[in-house]
Amino acid sequence: MEITNRYLRVEYTLYSHRGEECEEVEKTTLEQPFAFLTGVGYTLDAFEENLKDLKKGDTFDFTIPFANAYGEYDPDHVQDFDREVFTIDGKFDSAHIYEGNVVEMMRADGSPILGTVKEVTPVKVVMDFNHPLAGCDLQFVGSVVEARAAKESELKKFYDSLKASCSCGGGCSGCNGGCGDGGCEGGCNH
Repeated sequence: MEITNRYLRVEYTLYSHRGEECEEVEKTTLEQPFAFLTGVGYTLDAFEENLKDLKKGDTFDFTIPFANAYGEYDPDHVQDFDREVFTIDGKFDSAHIYEGNVVEMMRADGSPILGTVKEVTPVKVVMDFNHPLAGCDLQFVGSVVEARAAKESELKKFYDSLKASCSCGGGCSGCNGGCGDGGCEGGCNH
């Protein structure tokens, strides 16, 4: 069975549900909809699954359980670091390290990871490496602005952008845009 990539533009409001709490997280509009290609791993699989058969003008209201979104919140992903880790030329980097800010750090293998600064004290910085929506069911309410087969030029542009942003040295010559398929030594950043 051949997979057909689709180009979709959708306007929606995203709500996160954690227990009884409900919070509006994101809102796109008809004037500035969210545009993406299906089948390339750009969005959550469950998000695409819920939109796959919709046409221009269709409305939607679906919820993705946290297990199919960003997983369960894991307290082990919250770590304390000595404040010294965040010094540049002997000074604490207060321009970037403050509560609530999301910063890029490096794993032991050199690959990047995003973390949220949870707390800053005189001796430590507490970082949370859970996705901000981990543990939340995600409700999307909106409509389809555009839905059509993706053009070859759009797919090429997408894969070219992956190659350009790949961090596996030399511009990802080994994966030909398929960064998730193990084609690059050490994995890719995309």
